[in-house]
Amino acid sequence: MKLGILCQHRSGHSAYEQQLGAETGLQIVPEFDLNQKDLEEYIGNLPESCIFSVMPCSDVGKIMALHDEIQWRILIREDFVTQCLSFVYTNKTQRFNGEQKVKTNVDVTLVDTFFKNYKIIRSVVNENRYKIYRYEDLDLSLAYWQKNSNHYRDLILNINEVFERIDHYKN
Repeated sequence: MKLGILCQHRSGHSAYEQQLGAETGLQIVPEFDLNQKDLEEYIGNLPESCIFSVMPCSDVGKIMALHDEIQWRILIREDFVTQCLSFVYTNKTQRFNGEQKVKTNVDVTLVDTFFKNYKIIRSVVNENRYKIYRYEDLDLSLAYWQKNSNHYRDLILNINEVFERIDHYKN
């Protein structure tokens, strides 16, 4: 059995994979992310039984539809603003887990990257083909990584610029 998760960075997908792995006994394999080019090749090289995550790419919905042997699901966060803040912050610090304390300026253009991927996931959600899982509703009690209480609004020094950019996409 293959469980495929369409998600976006900072969605909680690693903890969700850990939870599913503990529940099913399936192996977790490295995600398909923005640095890889060919989703079909990635899928073709997967083990027979595994859990994996796929970050958005332009043709992800079409490729998912071609692979009905995979039990697809979509992981989203209702609080996409905090997810976006986490995305831009962790891309700057390269610290992806645990309590964050460093205050820093971030690259505001990463907000554009986040929402480009958000839009791709939403287009697949709108097809109504796959079950949607919301991060905020998950029981992650068996996962190694747990939800944190980082306050990215306090950690991002240029937060006003970041919010201006986010507001561009919210409206």
